[in-house]
Amino acid sequence: MIVIGIDPDLTASGVAVIHNGRILELDRIPFTGMTKWLSYQSALNDLLIKIEDPNLIKPTFPRMMPTARNKQAVSNRISQNVGQVKAVATLLIETITAAGYQVKCCRPLVGGHKAMCKKDAAYFNKLTGWAGRSNEDCRDAALIALFGV
Repeated sequence: MIVIGIDPDLTASGVAVIHNGRILELDRIPFTGMTKWLSYQSALNDLLIKIEDPNLIKPTFPRMMPTARNKQAVSNRISQNVGQVKAVATLLIETITAAGYQVKCCRPLVGGHKAMCKKDAAYFNKLTGWAGRSNEDCRDAALIALFGV
């Protein structure tokens, strides 16, 4: 079975194709192209799709931002971005499920490896064995596919 990890985003979601714990592909796919991309993947394999669902976590609350000039504006922008991602995740889950795919919603990962992989491609490559290029969205998608529950 192939596991597809999806990290939802407003402009293009990170995706990862995993087989037997090995990353085969990392990419970014716009919302409008996701079902077409999945249909190509499923033509070749039986799929399990793991999608990061930020709706499974608590809402955002103000946090300490000592260097921000306008702390309220920064907090509002963070909340707005999280809201956009939650909306995209909801729509992706509905669309992919309606297309007949097996979807598992996963809580966003937290902790040391996740944080380090998000910011450090070399660390991600060492941890996963991936040798190609990646960005934060693709790395998040791979971690969801590999470790998401």
